Amino acid sequence: MSANSESIQPEAARGASPRAVGIWFAFTWLIFTSFFFIKFFYVTPPTWEIALTTIVFAVFLAAYALAFRNYERPRGLRLPAAVIIALGVIMAPINPGANVFFSYPAWFLGRAYPTRQAVAVVIGLATLVVLVTLSFDLDINFFLPAFLLSLGLGLMSVALRRLEHTQQALGQSREEAAHLARIAERERIARDLHDTVGHSLSVIALKSELAAEIAADESPEASAEMRAVNAVARQSLSEIRATLSGYWELSLAAELESLKSALNESGIDCSLNIADAALTPAVETALAMSFREGVTNVIRHSEARRATLTLTVDGKDVIATIEDDGIGLGGDPGIGLTGVRRRIEQMNGHVTIDGQSGTRLEVRLPAQQPA
Repeated sequence: MSANSESIQPEAARGASPRAVGIWFAFTWLIFTSFFFIKFFYVTPPTWEIALTTIVFAVFLAAYALAFRNYERPRGLRLPAAVIIALGVIMAPINPGANVFFSYPAWFLGRAYPTRQAVAVVIGLATLVVLVTLSFDLDINFFLPAFLLSLGLGLMSVALRRLEHTQQALGQSREEAAHLARIAERERIARDLHDTVGHSLSVIALKSELAAEIAADESPEASAEMRAVNAVARQSLSEIRATLSGYWELSLAAELESLKSALNESGIDCSLNIADAALTPAVETALAMSFREGVTNVIRHSEARRATLTLTVDGKDVIATIEDDGIGLGGDPGIGLTGVRRRIEQMNGHVTIDGQSGTRLEVRLPAQQPA
C-alpha cells in the first residue's frame, strides 16, 4: 500500500508496517463480498449454482490476492481486474449480488493506467455495467450499486493516484533542490581552496624559483634546495588541482556503475552498453548528470522491469540513451528532465524524450567542449 493509502487508515493500523497495513486493508475490503451471498439467505439455489458460486469466488480471491501483491506495480493490476470483471459478467444474470465484482476492479483500474487513460477505462467499466444490465434485463438492485460504485471508486482511485504522483514530484523537487545546493556548496569550497591555497602555492613556486636563480652563483647548495622547494610547491599545486577537479566534475564510469547498482537494488534489470569515447570533463559531467536524472525517473515512476543505458559515438557527437519497458511518462517531463534539457541545450546539444511505449531519453552532445 502507498503512504497515501496508509494515511487514511484508522488509528489502530497506523504505526504498523506498510505490508501489515496493506493486508489489513485488503481483508477489510473483502467484507463487501458478503453481498454476493445474500441471495442464499432467502433462496435455495440448485447444486450447480452452489458449485459455480464456489468456483467463481475462489477465482475472485486468487485474482484479488494477485492485485494486492502488485498494488505498487500498476501494470500488474490489469490482469486481475479483467478476471474479476469477467466473473461479474458471468454471474450477473444468475446472482444480483455479483454487482460487487464491478467495484473492486474499478479501484484497481484507476491505478493501472496514466490519468487520462484511467478515467477513460473507468468510464468504460461503468458503460459495461449499463450494457450488462440491459442485455440481461436486470433490475435496479443490480444496476445502481454496480454503476455508482464502479464509477465513484474508479474516479476516487484515479484522484488518489494523481495525488501520489503530485507528492512524489514535490519530493523529487525538494531532493533536486537539496542536491543542487550541495553541488553549489562543494563548488564554492573548491573555488575558495583553489583561490587561496592554489594562489599561495603559486607564489611559493614563483618566489623559490627566483631565489634559486639569485643564489645560483654564490651558493649552489642553497640554490639546489630552493629548486627542490619549487618542485614540491609545483607538485603540491598539481595535486590539489587534481583533487579539486573531483568536486567540479563527475566520473562517468563511476556514475554508471553506481546507477546500475541502484537499478538492480530496485528490482530493475540493467544492462550497460558503453563505447569508449574521449570526452572532455565538461561533457563527462553533463552526461553523468543526465544518466543520473534519467535513472532516477526510471526507478521512481516507470514501474519497469528492464532498463538499458547506452553510450555511443556518432562522428563528433556522443549519444547517451536510457530506455525502459515501463508505463511511459504519461504527461509532460518533470522538473528534473526539463533541467537536463536546458543544461544540454546550453552546451549545443539536443535531448529527445519518447514516453509513449516505455520511456526513451536520448542526449546528443558534441564530444569536445571547453572546460
